[in-house]
Amino acid sequence: MAAAGVRPCVISRQLKVSHGCVSKILNRYQETGSIRPGVIGGNKTKSSSTGIEARIEQIKKDNPTIMSCEIRNRLIKEGISDPPSVASISRFLHNDARRNEDAFNKRDYTIDGILGG
Repeated sequence: MAAAGVRPCVISRQLKVSHGCVSKILNRYQETGSIRPGVIGGNKTKSSSTGIEARIEQIKKDNPTIMSCEIRNRLIKEGISDPPSVASISRFLHNDARRNEDAFNKRDYTIDGILGG
């Protein structure tokens, strides 16, 4: 209807929806080419680079009692322009600890493995 030149207020009356609803749908169509709603939730792409992750590991290794918010503040002071959120840092540290624990639990129980040979 909008492509045919019908004004949004007329469309809203005919469809019995608010003018704001019509405006949102028309704007979404103009921006994306689709009227489908955006995705809610889902997995976000990994945003932190391995360099930042390595720096987080180093900071935690140097100061094991440091909290995630303090790590983020330190990254900002070091000039990281877009540091990960506190939640992302916490998640990374938690997952890193779990990986280390898994590696420890999978150690080699052979004579060579025990003696380090």
